[in-house]
Amino acid sequence: MNLFRTIEAAARRHPSRLAFHGRLGGITYEALWERSGRLAAFLEKELGEDRRPLCVYGHKEPLMIVSFLACVRSGRAYCPLDTSMAQERLDETAAAVGNRLVLAAAPLTLADKNIQVVDPNMLLACTEYSGRIDPVLENGPDDVHYLIFTSGSTGKPKGVPITTGALQHYLDWYFEAGYAGPKAGMERVLNQAPFSFDLSVMDLYSSLTSGATLWAVDHDLQQDQPALLDYLKEGRLDHWVSTPSFAEMCLADPSFRGENFPEMDTFLFCGETLPVGTAARLLDRFPRARVINTYGPTESTVCVTSVPITKDMTLSGKDLPIGVPKPGSEILIRTEDAAGTVRYTKEPGVRGEMVILGDTLSQGYFHEPEKTKKAFGPVEWKGKTQIGYRTGDGGRYETDGLLYCDGRLDSQIKYHGYRIELGDIEANLLRQDDIASACCVPMREGGIVKGICAFLVRKDSMTPDSYEARKAVKTELRALLPRYMVPKKICFLPSLPMNGNGKTDRRALEAML
Repeated sequence: MNLFRTIEAAARRHPSRLAFHGRLGGITYEALWERSGRLAAFLEKELGEDRRPLCVYGHKEPLMIVSFLACVRSGRAYCPLDTSMAQERLDETAAAVGNRLVLAAAPLTLADKNIQVVDPNMLLACTEYSGRIDPVLENGPDDVHYLIFTSGSTGKPKGVPITTGALQHYLDWYFEAGYAGPKAGMERVLNQAPFSFDLSVMDLYSSLTSGATLWAVDHDLQQDQPALLDYLKEGRLDHWVSTPSFAEMCLADPSFRGENFPEMDTFLFCGETLPVGTAARLLDRFPRARVINTYGPTESTVCVTSVPITKDMTLSGKDLPIGVPKPGSEILIRTEDAAGTVRYTKEPGVRGEMVILGDTLSQGYFHEPEKTKKAFGPVEWKGKTQIGYRTGDGGRYETDGLLYCDGRLDSQIKYHGYRIELGDIEANLLRQDDIASACCVPMREGGIVKGICAFLVRKDSMTPDSYEARKAVKTELRALLPRYMVPKKICFLPSLPMNGNGKTDRRALEAML
């Protein structure tokens, strides 16, 4: 697939069709293609040979989609930043990306005054620039298409660059599998995830290349369930892309069922574990719809496996499979014996770390060579040496030929679809003056992460525990981290338990919950 020509063809076939709809506005295919081209021409005039990525800030404004396309049509990657991000993280990311311009679809102020923020009014005016963009400047397969920063273990997020070629390979598979395009009959697609979360890539580009309408749900709407359900019904959605947690929230309303959503054809899930109960209830309430489970980290371009979930799977007494790797990708199980000998296998029943190879893999972290070396490296498989990505997720193949995920092998968790390094939260907690040590653990219910608990040791152990003290910790943390990373529960301890290796005993802390 040529991404640009496919979207351009959709704009010519359906000029007046909405490409994007949200409570913050909408835009037709004709306007999207025209305005993104004019903005691309402005960027080329303004930046010339500077091909560094551009940060695009906002939430669910149409100008964000225009800006994304403008960046890649001018030969530059974009880095989406959401309004839910803490100010410090916005400043850090803008500095790391390094471009002197930031495109802001919502009001934004940055600490570095050398970075020019193109505010919403100016940005809109730039989409009416008189120049035209030369298609020869469009991203090629080896150019970085987007850059998404994920939670880092040291308190500093890691940038994951994904090329246009990797995205096109992903879309080729997505179409061939019948999840989008003519085979899928896709017309109205749910956009639940913010654009700074790579799950949104699944719905955004499958929708645009199918000539469908992306139906966006904003943060505030997610907090108002009656209004949310009315809005979703109004959208007459046929394709649903979300985290399982969002679907679970909707299932709490008895009216969320096939009779009230007659066009619903396909549910696609990624970002976190799909619970058996969630899948079972969806199959029961939407008997005509497919429920597709997928798996994949940001580093592998959204997802690299898929499987249709059946009723038999939900009744098997086992966890749900994550499916089979897409064509062009391999997932191997990495094991290491006591002598340090590493082995890769796909033998049924062997448990180990999942390692991804293939044509949608990132080539490393943005300007982070040491972190890249730790996660990406050569793998010998079938007589060839390829670059593999160590996911940190445990997994296994079973005799049914399907792959199953056993969860994180380290302190990284998935919560509400977000990938979170617990060490990131801990590092920011330790920035508080009165915190001597910190350890965060997931609060699980039925194997699903329902929240995060922070166990803290104060520098002054005589300071009494109180509601005000716990609230103060959370308030200070909210200035540094996104809302979803702030622990639900704060517990003060005289000291943190240690295991036999002298490390903090996380299992002991989880047992206290």
